[in-house]
Amino acid sequence: MEDEFEQQKIIEKVTEYIKVRTDLTVLKTVDKGSQLFANLLTNGLVLILTILAFLFGSLALGFYLSEVLNNSYGGFLIVAGIYLLLAFILNFLKGKYLEKKIINIVIEKFFRDRK
Repeated sequence: MEDEFEQQKIIEKVTEYIKVRTDLTVLKTVDKGSQLFANLLTNGLVLILTILAFLFGSLALGFYLSEVLNNSYGGFLIVAGIYLLLAFILNFLKGKYLEKKIINIVIEKFFRDRK
């Protein structure tokens, strides 16, 4: 009879342990998901604002250079040439430096809480 009571207690403890582990897993998943969503949302907004600032800055530079050169399209061609040069440089450097760095940053953010 005492053995049955002990077995019953063990079964209850194991059931409670499984429930607690399940709850903990759900909470960790919700935490990671909410962090990911908040991160995507805020980084998305920062990216949009940066792109807009970059766009208007490019337009301002194009108009300024056009005025300095007294040529209505020359300033915009210079800005386009600068972007083309930057695209070639970025394409050259992406395989060696940028992709690995970005991958490491993403992995570090994902596993930040596991330390």
